Amino acid sequence: MKVLKIRGYPILSRKKGHQVFHLCSQNSHFNLCKKSKDFASTFLSEATPLSTDADILRFASDAVSIDGMYLEMGVWMGKTINFLAALNPNKVIHGFDSFQGLPHDWEREDGYCPKETFSLENLPLVLQNVTLYKGWFNKTLPTFKKGVLQNTPIALLHIDCDLYSSTADVFNYLGENIVKGTVIIFDELYNFPGFEEHELKAFSEFCEKKNVHPEYLAYNVYHQQVVVQF
Repeated sequence: MKVLKIRGYPILSRKKGHQVFHLCSQNSHFNLCKKSKDFASTFLSEATPLSTDADILRFASDAVSIDGMYLEMGVWMGKTINFLAALNPNKVIHGFDSFQGLPHDWEREDGYCPKETFSLENLPLVLQNVTLYKGWFNKTLPTFKKGVLQNTPIALLHIDCDLYSSTADVFNYLGENIVKGTVIIFDELYNFPGFEEHELKAFSEFCEKKNVHPEYLAYNVYHQQVVVQF
């Protein structure tokens, strides 16, 4: 499958849309995909519909109601972590990324991203209230959990992992710190072909294992982001 690229990074469309943080800014209404429409009908009927990724991040930030840490899984160029840091100037935002790109190929029905896509030669520039942790999740998260996070609740968690395996690592290492009130932003939970096999799958497995039923708070009508709260 041919990979369309801009500045060396793969995108799935050149069409412009409302999204400001994604390479693919095109609007794609969830109703255009039957599985996404069914998912929305089942889980998102009482959630707040929003139109942009920026609105999603702002909504989630405003929804935080507990004291705890703010984390982002998947930093890449630092756009979203800097936005969250600006929205929360009195909080430290902890960001995790290998900065070596995807750990393995990401095959989607609408495109293909090979291993190491999204790799960076240098760490991104970030605001003063951002702390970055470079490395694969299975290396950095256990150390962070033991030395920094410990038993502190997670107040806000932004999961931009793309892949099932990476998202599963997040829940595996941080699951004990996801408590009542924790807000999670998923960057690719639904609304793309095969969505049920990636972030959603890891999320569903975690909820089933813990026997929890988080509330769906908001979703991006034109993209893939969803906000939940435990």
